[in-house]
Amino acid sequence: MNTKMNQSINVGVDTGKFQLEIYIRPLDIYFTVTNDDKGINEAIKEVKKHKPEQVILNSMLRDGVMWEAPKAAN
Repeated sequence: MNTKMNQSINVGVDTGKFQLEIYIRPLDIYFTVTNDDKGINEAIKEVKKHKPEQVILNSMLRDGVMWEAPKAAN
């Protein structure tokens, strides 16, 4: 009997002016990156490894403009 349960991988991103805090659940992975193109691309590369079902990004403004993921996210 297979008692192993499949759990969805979910990512939460807490945004700040200078850094992003990323938590991957239920893997209990936590890391931070700078809130600039370089840091965002690092985060995307790391998150993609885990093939999350969803990524939850809290609302934020960056210099008065809504943040957009760089083209590397596609």
